[in-house]
Amino acid sequence: MIASVMEQFASFFADNIRFSSADFALLGLNMLGCAFVYYFMRLLRVPDHSWYLTLYSSGVTSFFGVYFFYHVVQDGFMATITNELDITRYIAIFFIGYCIMDLSIGSIHYDSLVTYDDGWSHHFIYIVILAYLLHNNMTPLFAVALVEELPIIVLSIFSVQNKQRPSLLFGVLYFLTRILFHTVLIYKAASISNFVFVAGLALLLWHVQVFQGWVRGYLMRSHNRVRLSFRGKLSIFLVMLIVQISTQAYMTYEVCSKLTGATANPAALLHVLVAFYFLYRFLAVVHDVYTQNFIMTSIGRKKIIYNISWEDPAIDHTVMHMKDDDVVLTISSAGCNVLDYLCEGPKKIIAVDMNHAQLHVLELKLAGIRALTWEQFFAIWGRSDFKVFTEVYKSKLRPLLLPETAEFWDVNTNLFRDNFMYAGTSGLMAKLLCMPLIWSGVREKVKNREAISGDGGILFRLTLKLCSISSLWSLFAPLGGVPLEQLNLVSRNPQVFVDRLVEVLTTRIWKPNNYFYYGYIVGEFAPDVCPRYLEQKNFAVLKQRVDRVKVFHGTWAEAAVIEGPGSITIASLLDSMDWMPPSMIAENIGKVVANMDKTKGRIFWRSFADCVHSPVLAHLKGVLVPTYDRVGWYLTQFIAPVPLDYDPKMLECEGTSNRPANSFIDDIAVMVAMAKQGLAKTKDVRAFYKSQGSRYDGFREALLPNRNLLMQHAVPWVRKPKTWISVGCGTARDIEFVTGHCKAAGTKVYLVDLSDALLDMARSRVVELGLSSQVVLVEGDINSPEVRKKLPKHADLVTCSYCLTMIPPWKKALETMLDLVAPGGNLALIDFITRDGVEHRWDQRLYKWWFAMDGVYFNREHVDWLKAQSSLSTIWYSEEESRVPYTPYFPTHYLYVGEKKK
Repeated sequence: MIASVMEQFASFFADNIRFSSADFALLGLNMLGCAFVYYFMRLLRVPDHSWYLTLYSSGVTSFFGVYFFYHVVQDGFMATITNELDITRYIAIFFIGYCIMDLSIGSIHYDSLVTYDDGWSHHFIYIVILAYLLHNNMTPLFAVALVEELPIIVLSIFSVQNKQRPSLLFGVLYFLTRILFHTVLIYKAASISNFVFVAGLALLLWHVQVFQGWVRGYLMRSHNRVRLSFRGKLSIFLVMLIVQISTQAYMTYEVCSKLTGATANPAALLHVLVAFYFLYRFLAVVHDVYTQNFIMTSIGRKKIIYNISWEDPAIDHTVMHMKDDDVVLTISSAGCNVLDYLCEGPKKIIAVDMNHAQLHVLELKLAGIRALTWEQFFAIWGRSDFKVFTEVYKSKLRPLLLPETAEFWDVNTNLFRDNFMYAGTSGLMAKLLCMPLIWSGVREKVKNREAISGDGGILFRLTLKLCSISSLWSLFAPLGGVPLEQLNLVSRNPQVFVDRLVEVLTTRIWKPNNYFYYGYIVGEFAPDVCPRYLEQKNFAVLKQRVDRVKVFHGTWAEAAVIEGPGSITIASLLDSMDWMPPSMIAENIGKVVANMDKTKGRIFWRSFADCVHSPVLAHLKGVLVPTYDRVGWYLTQFIAPVPLDYDPKMLECEGTSNRPANSFIDDIAVMVAMAKQGLAKTKDVRAFYKSQGSRYDGFREALLPNRNLLMQHAVPWVRKPKTWISVGCGTARDIEFVTGHCKAAGTKVYLVDLSDALLDMARSRVVELGLSSQVVLVEGDINSPEVRKKLPKHADLVTCSYCLTMIPPWKKALETMLDLVAPGGNLALIDFITRDGVEHRWDQRLYKWWFAMDGVYFNREHVDWLKAQSSLSTIWYSEEESRVPYTPYFPTHYLYVGEKKK
């Protein structure tokens, strides 16, 4: 069988790869040349040695690329790409030699940088394509394409010296050569070879992905650099987009117009589909730039995002119960809720925002309260009366503003001229979404307070339909100041949010005194339908208390630190934590809690998610606020008192910076060991792990995701556990995530594992971390009575990372772990599982079968058992998908943290 396969491969190689002895000699000489260049540059101590060969290769190929591009201009595409020369063959062989030596030398000297995608796959694909071109005398195609190396030589020159790369120069060159020119070249080559055309399309797809990364990064830096304005950068990108789409459309037309015969129509259809697919990919670049850059760019350019605050303050007051001795920390946004809080009369309000423009809005409102009558104030902020604004701005308002605020409003008076109700990006979104309501006559009915009868008409039903399409949410979300991270909170169960949107549009929006929607639909507020700070009855009180508001530019954590320990009694954080990663939430919550009043302090927050969305927030043990609010966008709202058994300083602890990484060769060795283990009739787990040695952590770093999330944020280190038992500890990688936590809490750690080989590695790691005095290593089965004797009777913390699915008597193991947890202690696990709700879907069955070959058995009964225990209360549970390295598989894993009842 194997001999037959090898014979067929040899036959295929002989038929498709033509290499003469001279070709092999040239290949060998170039490989020696690559080795000489690399080691010579190392002797010269040029900084970044991983770029030596790329600089050498791109320099040679760029020279010939420019030469052959000149011939394309002089002689035309077809004349140049069909003229096989010795030099074109030599260049192709030269590049094969470079690919081989870059992989070879890289595996020895910079193996962590020779990745699967950018190293092995990239070079292997080029070797295959070049071998095909050599065999079929098509090497001029490659020679002409070498002009695409120009951006690489620019990148190499700067990278080899560890200098900052010229983003604009690289990006423009990359677009002109690897996107635009590459497109023209592969369509010209389509008449010569279908293989070259298809391979060229595959490379173009890869080039588009790189281009997308450049565009995203370049525009994200728009507010940090002033060399070229954001508008200029955006214009360059749009010109590139239009030119590329037009070019591909023309080339598709040109190819299709030359098709003849019976296959002409199907072939033309295929080319059109390819063109539409790449149109979709380029529109995806636009979508990516828009969603990833829009909000931060607006903040960086000091543009208003929110023209009104979209959180119902009436809900806040039902649980906050503000008193005259309260100090409130909150987010400014458009200032509406800050001024609503002021109506309640707290001692002080610290209004925080990262966006200068939002603070300028609040400061102008504060100046208006100080200097204007209610009639003037309402005319400006309730009706956006531009005439009144111009009459009072310079004489009454501007003198009360800080210089930076005055400068902002000097150049942004148009916001009132064009109606402030639709100012900012959220105002624009509201205007777009309200258009169908305006056209359908709903606007006048709302303004006249008429009841909405029937189904609202075809345009209203169209609005409902559009809001129900979750794929469109990402188009409107950034306009409304909703980052994708926040939108993703409902991605696992979008129907919950769809149902809420429909309910908002059919019911909530028409409630009496719902000024949020009234203002946007009508275009202005009314004296009896407006925020509380605009009501005439509250204006005199606001004048008396206006000096209680302190404006702060920065984060709410920074503001809390400046206020000092014990100073804050209420932290109203709105939905700001929805878009934060766990580490940022931990950092900010830690600083806020550390500076709050321990007896009177309470924390209030909102979320798009239908449950607590972060383990850091779960440890606050907030209470769900079920009150019906007028906005409806937020699925949950929570209030939490400052916890007593809670040390916020623990949130500032860190693990080590070590990030184990394998080379591709190392990963191959691990996968071979896994294959042997999977095919073996008798599974020897000890021998399996022993064979992997130091490669163990590197491979599993990507295979076993989110262990850092479990250890650093899901485990409640704020309670400073004194004893920790790690079941199936392996090489003690988990302890690296929380080295600082263990030291700060003085935690005694017991590392338990079956494998002596892995425990040897764990022992070395513990010594390196300086934790020898705190750690005890225990070899054996957690279910063994002998092992139990070596462990404490109870521990404050018991964890198990990606181990339970490898224990056949899993129920007994869970019972043992639960028994080890002290009353009030925590049990924390992370492991693979079939996704909830689709356990029997084909992909879930595939994952179960595939992992089972390696002795990993997915089982939802694990989680069901944990949730069924009356002695455990669930503190945190989540499921998430992640990719298995080198595969298209995205299995699910869960995080669970439970607290044992006292």
